[in-house]
Amino acid sequence: MTRSDDSCTLPAAGEALRTGPPTLLDPAACEALLARAEIVREEETMLAGPIRVLAVDGGIQVLEEAPDGRRLLRDYPDRAAADAFVDRRLETYDRMWDGCGCKIDYDEP
Repeated sequence: MTRSDDSCTLPAAGEALRTGPPTLLDPAACEALLARAEIVREEETMLAGPIRVLAVDGGIQVLEEAPDGRRLLRDYPDRAAADAFVDRRLETYDRMWDGCGCKIDYDEP
């Protein structure tokens, strides 16, 4: 399909990936994804499950496990954007550990 505007350019597509809602994965889909992905970063949160940056099929994704066991997958345009998300998430967990009273909305983009 040809488009006359620039909404399908890489920056626009990257923005759509960063702002879209996460995909909820069932345990079988999560295991299948991990079997074919390269884990390029993995962090233990101590308050929820691990958060991982994955290289999958030429793309970059973040897989995190919420405290309620939900596995959430987010797409990112590059490793830097995925790492920035993980860094922000870890900063929030640090504040939570210190008793800030803050909460994470795991359904946010």
